[in-house]
Amino acid sequence: MAAEIEAEICVIGGGPAGAVTAMRLAQLGRRVCLLERAIFPRPHIGESLPSSIWPILRFLGVDEAMKAAGFLQSSGSVLMWGGTFERRGEPVDDPGLLVDRGQFDAILLDAARQSGVRVLQPARAYRPRRTGAGWEVPVLTAQGKSRLRADLLVDAAGKHAGLGRRFRPASAPLMALYAYWQAPPGFGAQARVEAGDAHWYWGAAQPDGTVNACIFIDPSDCTGLSPAARRDLYLNLLARSTLLAGCLEQARMGPVRRCDASSQCELTPPADDLLRVGEASFSVDALSSQGVQLAMAQAMQAAVVANTLLTRPSDTNIALGFYSERQRERVETHAELAAAFYARHHEVSSGPFWSQRARPLDWLRRPPADLQNAELSKGEVLRRSPEAKLIQGGVQGDAYVVRSEILTHPNLPRAVHSLAGAELAPLISDLRDPRSVPDILQRWSSRIGPTSAAQVLRWLWHTKILVPAGELWRNRGSP
Repeated sequence: MAAEIEAEICVIGGGPAGAVTAMRLAQLGRRVCLLERAIFPRPHIGESLPSSIWPILRFLGVDEAMKAAGFLQSSGSVLMWGGTFERRGEPVDDPGLLVDRGQFDAILLDAARQSGVRVLQPARAYRPRRTGAGWEVPVLTAQGKSRLRADLLVDAAGKHAGLGRRFRPASAPLMALYAYWQAPPGFGAQARVEAGDAHWYWGAAQPDGTVNACIFIDPSDCTGLSPAARRDLYLNLLARSTLLAGCLEQARMGPVRRCDASSQCELTPPADDLLRVGEASFSVDALSSQGVQLAMAQAMQAAVVANTLLTRPSDTNIALGFYSERQRERVETHAELAAAFYARHHEVSSGPFWSQRARPLDWLRRPPADLQNAELSKGEVLRRSPEAKLIQGGVQGDAYVVRSEILTHPNLPRAVHSLAGAELAPLISDLRDPRSVPDILQRWSSRIGPTSAAQVLRWLWHTKILVPAGELWRNRGSP
């Protein structure tokens, strides 16, 4: 008879998304069991992390462990893109990191263990089954078969696992061909990004003294090729790179590999007993170098949502709505950012590789906002636009998704709760009647300070949430 394992939450997958979700839930007092099929450190394509990763690492309490790991501190990046050469620096206090993902992931999973997460590794999870009392997950470990029972399931098993996903492409397809090389002399701790004819390059030094040299291509370029032919394609393209061709003069450390680098979004709505995180939920274009950071940020939200579902079932709908909206927001935002970067090079290279990626897919394209560009006069009298609405929505707190009034308007990509550290609803509610700019600033300054008051007012004017009061009166009086 299979052994029984009891937990409130089962997390399947021990990568950054799964480890962080489990860690935060344990820190919130939940009983969590995490299942990871691979032994760590597992091989994984190298990663360049932006300096903005540090607030997340500090919040999780793993920043010192990351510093002690000996990862390379990135001094910035070198770009050959859009017909120009550019160097970008990183902050001195919080530089970016060039990490060994095997070691990085192991640090996060160990931190989850130390937080109280029960980690079964290596452990193969078979298809979970919903029962009247929650989830039942068959598990196979070196000790034999067991059955895990949990109230809530978190799918963090990556983009290629099953578990009933329905993915939709969020970009034109993309494939990475990559290999590791001994570092050329003077390579430096800078990520290198370069546009080619119908592909682009990314390369970065690794903590072990090697260089990961990647070439991103359309998968159709590899259709029907044997491993030897893919290797030759990779080497021929690498020889045409200005920034990475020096690798060919060094020893190649292992074979030429490939991996799917396409952006996609999982369409199944979250449920009160099932959440998806990381690449089980969405993936973004590698151009952003933010895939890991986004997965970790989403994982912290998932933990708060899960804690809300288990503790405050009356807030289930608002918590799930919050989670869905944040996922859609991430996918849309990064589709636009990637498209803008591709469009920059498309201006000097008109091939189909660039044109297909120079704008978001139709289903992710936001309608252009009707923004106000004119300067705000101190003599202006303003009123709230009738299109600006205050509705009940979900806002992330430390432990729960909480109900709060949030602002919506056609010019906003999503509902907004606060700006410049100030809640918007009380400020907007104060503008039922027309008020002059000095009057608004005086009233708001007593609440949020003059700097924040001025910043909020300019933003509300720019987005046409506040409009000239005379304009509204003229519209009301028109036939």
